[in-house]
Amino acid sequence: MRFFEDLIRKENLLARVICLLVACGLWVYVMTDQNPIVERNVEVRLQQMNLPSNMMVFNVPNKVVVKIRGTRTKVSDNLENKITASLNLKNVTEGQQSVPVKVSFGAGDVVQVVPSEVSVYVDTVSEKRVPVITRIVGAVSNDLTIGHSVITPAEVTLRGATHRIDKVNKVVAPIDVTDHQGDFQAESELVAVSDDGYDIPNMKIIPERVMVQATMVSQMLSVDIPVKLVVSGELPKGVTVTKAEILPDKVRITAPPSLLKELKAINTKPVDVSKLLGSTVLAAELDLPEKVIPELRTVQIRLSVERQSQ
Repeated sequence: MRFFEDLIRKENLLARVICLLVACGLWVYVMTDQNPIVERNVEVRLQQMNLPSNMMVFNVPNKVVVKIRGTRTKVSDNLENKITASLNLKNVTEGQQSVPVKVSFGAGDVVQVVPSEVSVYVDTVSEKRVPVITRIVGAVSNDLTIGHSVITPAEVTLRGATHRIDKVNKVVAPIDVTDHQGDFQAESELVAVSDDGYDIPNMKIIPERVMVQATMVSQMLSVDIPVKLVVSGELPKGVTVTKAEILPDKVRITAPPSLLKELKAINTKPVDVSKLLGSTVLAAELDLPEKVIPELRTVQIRLSVERQSQ
């Protein structure tokens, strides 16, 4: 009896072993055929870690490309939330340097990172006080401009990289003057600009916004403009004008920009030459358009004359 019992037990053990081997084979089949090992390229946001508070870093890309390997079920969608890419900036020094990119992916292997290191520029952080000025933007009549303005606050604090902050001596408050006339008030977000007028990025402005109270006024510009002689009447018989000089031949006038844009010259009022018998010097009054303010209202006209013998 014991012999048969031992035999049955051995047969059960063999069956169990066979079942285990079959199960392992099926598992391997499923894992290799139905859930194979695959590779994928994933674009991941690059994080900056441990940067000292008194430093700033430049030329850091926003993202890196990471090639990962793992089973298809694990290398699935939403991988951007499962992979971390970072730069450890704890030990950086001032100047240009390369920092390796560290990548972590718990559900598989990291095969490649592009770029694997980043060349960055590190600078110290500085602060300075600068004045605020206004800059007109928007559609406005050429004949209007901002007159008196009050900016609150009139000065702000700049905080940024030392090599950039040295180039900034003012910040600009853009003011949209579209449809504004007379007194108005507007809030403006400040922009740091260099001395040559270019915007300087990555500059913290404290506070970021100011209040501007301003008045729109008529704009007047001054220019030098040619004087043109206008004559009337017929020259006497036998009289010829050989030379006509206008002194001065240009006058400075002040007028609205829209008028100056169309005005090419200032005419004299007509000079009567019907009684001209010889060379002469006379005064001619300028024929001034409305809204034009001249430095001179009259000019001298020198006429050189020749008479034909009878």
